[in-house]
Amino acid sequence: MKKTIFWGTLAGFGFLLGAISGAIAAEVPGHSMESMPRSSGSGQFERIEQPLSTKVAVTLGGLGLIGLELWWFLLSKPKSRQATTQGGIQEVTVTVDGGYEPSHIVVQTGQPVRLNFDRKDPSSCLEEVRFPDFRIAQELMLNQVTPIEFTPDKPGRYEFSCGMNMFRGVVEAQAADAPTTAHPEPTSQPANSEVAPSSVQATVTPEGIQEAAIAVEKGYQPKRVIVEAGKPVRLQFDRKNLSECYDQLLIPAFGIETALTPEQITTVEFTPEQSGEYEFMCGMKMNHGVIEVRPSQQIYSVNHVQSQTHIHS
Repeated sequence: MKKTIFWGTLAGFGFLLGAISGAIAAEVPGHSMESMPRSSGSGQFERIEQPLSTKVAVTLGGLGLIGLELWWFLLSKPKSRQATTQGGIQEVTVTVDGGYEPSHIVVQTGQPVRLNFDRKDPSSCLEEVRFPDFRIAQELMLNQVTPIEFTPDKPGRYEFSCGMNMFRGVVEAQAADAPTTAHPEPTSQPANSEVAPSSVQATVTPEGIQEAAIAVEKGYQPKRVIVEAGKPVRLQFDRKNLSECYDQLLIPAFGIETALTPEQITTVEFTPEQSGEYEFMCGMKMNHGVIEVRPSQQIYSVNHVQSQTHIHS
């Protein structure tokens, strides 16, 4: 964007300067002794005709600058790049410097995508990148690489932009040439009894309340909280991110809509009666987390195994 503005302004200025120079060259006499005006009998200056080569040079220069400006703004296309697949993940590095490069990324549907945003521009506008179609709003640290992952299920063009919606890019998801059905892994992973790094299992207080702390900083950490059905849950949200996106906390399944005060801990309580996965999200519905409610026997068995392992050790 900065380069576009710079070159566009330069081309426009050059055209204007060329036009002014041409007008001056046609009207103002030169300063050499040969081109000094001769006075007529009436005491007025005589118009001196400029050489044809000067007029041609000024005209061609103006036309060239016009052509450059038209090409830059109308015919030049954003840089495009095809994602490379490694370990089953389509991956591209996006440089964040006066915009996004590449600004057009081509991927295939049905496969995970990882975009590594390498932010080099200190502009506050580029502090955050948003993918509205995937409900992602991620802060980008300066001089660091921030990975963002999602899976486009349908062909189409999915825009991403900075926090101020000034700089934009596009992820173009194309249908795979040979569609396969061997991609059930993402849906089968939650059945794994192990807790993922971005998950936490709630701890039970002496009062029988399942409790977990969630930091609101770069999204929600952890993003998944595992609890047991039929027992009260207490979640403590510690908001450290000042983005207005986090002004509100929504947990639709339990009818919770509350404000989060910066630099303070906000507590919400509810009791899940049925097992399942229930989303919580920011007020703009850009950042999401999951409350995984498991049947009581499943969590009991996990806690029982952990306690027995501790006793035998």
